Amino acid sequence: MQQTLVTSAKVSSLAALIPLVLGAVPEAWDHLICTVIIVCGAVSTVIPVPHAGSAWMGLYKALSVAGLNFGWAANHLASAGSVASLPDEESNAQHEGRVKNAQ
Repeated sequence: MQQTLVTSAKVSSLAALIPLVLGAVPEAWDHLICTVIIVCGAVSTVIPVPHAGSAWMGLYKALSVAGLNFGWAANHLASAGSVASLPDEESNAQHEGRVKNAQ
């Protein structure tokens, strides 16, 4: 429940902040700013996250922030899913061996 409230607050603040910022820039720049946000978000979703300590990490983080790609973004879910929820074949074989031994 608390995580839902935190996520709702973040989404609400972004929904209020973006029009406020776009209202402060000249109208001719609106399309360019929106295009940069969309392109940065798409690029940071497609590019895999660099390893910790990599020279590319700073650039990747800047690209992610510019594309509003933070929190539970698509690349975050993909990296978490590939590590946590997909067991490898060896661990499955070990588990099956333990089940057979227990019977």
